[in-house]
Amino acid sequence: MKFLLAILLSLSFTAHASLPELFGPSSGSIAIGNQPQKDSAANNYHAPSLLGYSQTTQFSFDFFYIDTAFKDINNVTTKNENTTVNSFETGDIDVNTKLSTMFAVHVSTPLFSPAGPKFNFSLFAPADRMMEADTGDPYTPRYVMYASRLARPTMVFSFAQSFNEWSYSLGAHTGFQTTGETYFVTRDQSTANASVGKMTFNAKPSIGAVVSVAKQTANHTSYFTFQQEMKSKFTNRATGETDIGAGGAFSFDFDIVSLLYYDPMTIRLGDQVKLENGNLMFSLEFQQWENFEASTMKIKKRGGTLNSSNDQEKLKLRNIFIPKIGYEQNINERWIGKMGYFYRQSPLDTNNLKNAGNTIDVDKHVASLGVAHLFKIYEKPVTLDLAYQAHFLKSKKITKTPDREDGTPDDGSGNPEVKIGSPGYTVGGMIHVLSIGLSWMY
Repeated sequence: MKFLLAILLSLSFTAHASLPELFGPSSGSIAIGNQPQKDSAANNYHAPSLLGYSQTTQFSFDFFYIDTAFKDINNVTTKNENTTVNSFETGDIDVNTKLSTMFAVHVSTPLFSPAGPKFNFSLFAPADRMMEADTGDPYTPRYVMYASRLARPTMVFSFAQSFNEWSYSLGAHTGFQTTGETYFVTRDQSTANASVGKMTFNAKPSIGAVVSVAKQTANHTSYFTFQQEMKSKFTNRATGETDIGAGGAFSFDFDIVSLLYYDPMTIRLGDQVKLENGNLMFSLEFQQWENFEASTMKIKKRGGTLNSSNDQEKLKLRNIFIPKIGYEQNINERWIGKMGYFYRQSPLDTNNLKNAGNTIDVDKHVASLGVAHLFKIYEKPVTLDLAYQAHFLKSKKITKTPDREDGTPDDGSGNPEVKIGSPGYTVGGMIHVLSIGLSWMY
């Protein structure tokens, strides 16, 4: 049965945006607080309507290095009878993910003439692997926003057209949903007959709309963007039976479901102010998280003898506002200094961590610094960006409530009936992001 579950989970191929949501779509954007730049193909993520004003073909290629430094979780309960068969263990839990290396490619080009409609395309993907999908343990502490959500390819495309001071765009961010069926007959060593099975699998695209409007005046460029909610769900039905010898057998029929990736409905409103020797950027982002689910694998019984899993972690969700500010200073003709800041409230209530489950996300302050070097290659303008972003996660001490996740009290007769993560731990820490990017126009 463990082999069956492992195979089913290996088929979770899904893809939606998260790298640009959490950090930024490009090095230049990271430097100014994860906002649109003054003029860049990477604006296709935050505000594609801004590209309607462009009259040239633009390219941007960026690398991202993401390193987490969350607080250690040591000497806590790691296994109990709710998660294993009659065992109890304590120890340390590694919540830090391995260094993530990502890249992004952005292209914006006029289709018919410099003043005509623009086609814009963005790709975000891991640099060291195709993708990664992981439901995580249903109870072990995990910083859910920074695990496998990052290691996945993401595409955004749009069309933009300006009409005097106004510009409009329509596009989509895309991904895949997966479904499948698996049939197994498994046999143990008490019989000479072999185990057999078959599997079907399919993936279908899912699309979320992106609509954007911008208005440009002498010293201001304002924009509005709506990004539709996107879910990446994995579903597989498993049926069959297990031969347990001596003529006995038990059948199973269940669904495995996991919402591996989730991108909230997002509304962005921002303004870029042209100053005498620089640019000032403001924006406010609203994200609707009320439909979020932890990526925990859920087993739903349809028939047979196996029990369904219990969703004992009751997440308390909230919609959030994210204020952002950025500034660019022209140092001279070849150099631009950049800085940015934003505050992100967690959509998950950390007070919930004292109960069953350990899906972690906390409020954070994010500051960034960057520099851009301007030069030309064959008389075409080229920009080299370098940016560093620091995420300061709010620290909080979590003390677990008594009893096991399913409510079983400790009667003192055997293994302690306590929750995973007991007696408690401290959440918080830092995330470091380093990015380098090259952009040019033709």
